[in-house]
Amino acid sequence: MAEEKPVADFTGRFALETGNGGRPEPTRGRVVMSRQRLVFVTADRRTTVPLTSVVDLVVGQVPSDMRALFDDSLTIAYRDGSATRTAVVEGDGDTIDRFTTVLFRALVTGRDVLVKHPARIGGRVTDATASPAKMTVSDDGVRFRTPDGGFCIDPGQVIDFTRTERSPDGTERPTLLVQHTDDGEAVTSLAAPASSRLVNLLGRYLRVEYDTLRSNIADMELTDPEKQVLVGIYATGGQIDFTSLLDGDAARVTRVLNSLEEQGLVDDGPDAVSLTPEGRVVVTERIEDVNV
Repeated sequence: MAEEKPVADFTGRFALETGNGGRPEPTRGRVVMSRQRLVFVTADRRTTVPLTSVVDLVVGQVPSDMRALFDDSLTIAYRDGSATRTAVVEGDGDTIDRFTTVLFRALVTGRDVLVKHPARIGGRVTDATASPAKMTVSDDGVRFRTPDGGFCIDPGQVIDFTRTERSPDGTERPTLLVQHTDDGEAVTSLAAPASSRLVNLLGRYLRVEYDTLRSNIADMELTDPEKQVLVGIYATGGQIDFTSLLDGDAARVTRVLNSLEEQGLVDDGPDAVSLTPEGRVVVTERIEDVNV
């Protein structure tokens, strides 16, 4: 690490799985990261994890036998010979957020990926073709740089997420099918990184905000009129006569729209009513029984 420039260096608690059995005990120490490796330093031990051995990152979900011991945390899974070990790292919320972004950036940036964008616009299949690209994790999301420019996926705008084995060029290859918003429009992009390891890591990064959105809506109870209005906005992009959905009752429409706005599911803009990311996730994941 002496010749390498640290890109993260902070003090926190961590628990390192050693393979000796039993639950690893949390200890306080330094976490230092360069673009090649992670180093966990305590008073009597130094553990090095090459970034090339990291296979998974899980934000906020601690192994079940350690949940009572950690708050804001990141669980790092990595290969150690033929075994898979975990390191659970804890810090204050801002520190863990920054560390997570830096670590994802080091793991994903510059990697090869095959993409098709947009594969769909709304429900319409496009004539886009597969293209090679390089991935870059930046402040605004994951950018895919292609020979003709490229595109960006903001994790906060992801509204549906699937892993498939059909790649952008039609061959069998682990691929992420990501539905997200682009300039307010729902689009679907396909991304097939060069290895299953990278598919997993990219998927984890894109799911960070998506899983937060899902948790935000988990306990919402919607009325049938609210569901009808949400589906109507989704189907038409907000260009709809809402009274036609609710028996011509303008006052009822106002009440329903106000309720949806208070719940953070719609935005009432100057030109049209639109779904928030939470609103889109509600429609795509939870509403299956409403006809517009």
